[in-house]
Amino acid sequence: MARLNTRSWDAGAPEPHPLAVLVHGLTSSSRTWWRVGPALGERGFRVLAVDLRGHGASPRAEAGLAIGHLADDLAETVGGPVDLLIGHSLGALVALELVGRHPRSARRLVVEDPPGASSVDWAGVAAGIEDDTARAVTDPEGLRRDLAAANPAWPPGEAGRRVADLADCDGRAIADAVRPGAAFDLPALLTAARLPTLLLLAEEALGSLLTGPDRKAAVEAVADGATRVLPAGHSLHREALDAWLAVLDSWLIR
Repeated sequence: MARLNTRSWDAGAPEPHPLAVLVHGLTSSSRTWWRVGPALGERGFRVLAVDLRGHGASPRAEAGLAIGHLADDLAETVGGPVDLLIGHSLGALVALELVGRHPRSARRLVVEDPPGASSVDWAGVAAGIEDDTARAVTDPEGLRRDLAAANPAWPPGEAGRRVADLADCDGRAIADAVRPGAAFDLPALLTAARLPTLLLLAEEALGSLLTGPDRKAAVEAVADGATRVLPAGHSLHREALDAWLAVLDSWLIR
């Protein structure tokens, strides 16, 4: 197990506050939550965002990139129970693995556009990771321009943060870990999550990583929660933050 690097946002008052933990996606980092963290702080949460192993400023990833290992790292870093656990993409799988192993580790769970095992060309993803992480070092400004042009819904500065994330992560190790294909069963992970769960999905036509039969099986597997589809691509919290927060607020009140 590894102790992960974290960043935090306070609720702004001295009394105890519920804890929200945020887990990023593949080749990202805790930077991705730069708007979500303060927004949850305004809602009364203490917020902790982690860098998964091999990402951000956490320990490097010569090994230990399996979902189970990443979940062990998360448990080691967070410690006690979490009031609100939020995971995006890979982070959603890690969060699901954690609550499946340790049912009392979280009280509520938000799963943001997790990948489907057969919805993704994993060899293509691996090749893209190798290319993008190398270019983030050799041609960061060109990559930033290309990302900004390809993602017009991203807020200002987001492409630069994405380049920084790519430059920080262990691209070759991560690519090697995902290239063989999916070693997870998303419906089984969702079924094992015996806590209130919100499944937030991107639209298939806009780039969701959960499509077709994978998507249908995942929606059917949500045992105690709700599914909402937002009009955005895979990175919902980047592209549709207002709608993301509105759905979260409604669900938390319920």
